[in-house]
Amino acid sequence: MTVTSDRPLGPLPRTRALIADDIVMHLERLIVGGDLAPGSPLPPERALALELGVSRNALREALTRLEGLGLLERRHGSANRVARSIPLTATLAGRLQAVQADYDHSAEFRSLVEPRIARLAAERISGRQLDTLGTLLEQTAEETDADLSARLDLEFHTAIAQATANPLLATLGELTASWTVEARVLSHLGGEGRRVSHEGHARILAALSARDAEASEYAMRIQLAEVREVIEAVRAVDRPRDDGPTNLTVSSPTQKASYR
Repeated sequence: MTVTSDRPLGPLPRTRALIADDIVMHLERLIVGGDLAPGSPLPPERALALELGVSRNALREALTRLEGLGLLERRHGSANRVARSIPLTATLAGRLQAVQADYDHSAEFRSLVEPRIARLAAERISGRQLDTLGTLLEQTAEETDADLSARLDLEFHTAIAQATANPLLATLGELTASWTVEARVLSHLGGEGRRVSHEGHARILAALSARDAEASEYAMRIQLAEVREVIEAVRAVDRPRDDGPTNLTVSSPTQKASYR
């Protein structure tokens, strides 16, 4: 759902020593996750600072940084607006490379939550929801654009959470997508990462289509492990490049074990 200036943007989660860092991360995730749509206005600075519970100086610093990242458009005398084009890979992947704790927390969180969601989804998923997943999978088959590939990845995993038919788990799936977006973007920078994502999604969809809860949970666990290897490999190089297939090598656990 799109957040506009009349919807709450706070309170601000505190995770870092500098308040401005937390504001940047909070608004960045709302923008990248689609809660703040491209071109939509932010509340006036005074109101936004009050809503987030921060000083206007800290807010201004954060907004200036977001503008520098290409996520906000700021013009004197008019409302601050979300940029009309959001460069996911250009703004987020580089920052995650320098913040190991964010990545570790993201990987741990996903490994604990998403396999269990996939297990329940296998028992409740509808034919229409399987079709939706199939369409998303087809779209990633030959996808070479890192931004679009990362967005399709978010949609695929969110759709699985929705298939649990549990509104709380569906909401958790949406939150997971926004909380882990930086790691997802990093994994889609190169062609090898996009291939690993697509093949992992294909295995998950096959297990869900068979309505095999155990296989679905296992397929999700394997996919997350493979993605983690991709991210570790990308982090090992100085500057990840989006120039198609790379020399990254990912050892697939599925070569040693089947779903069962």
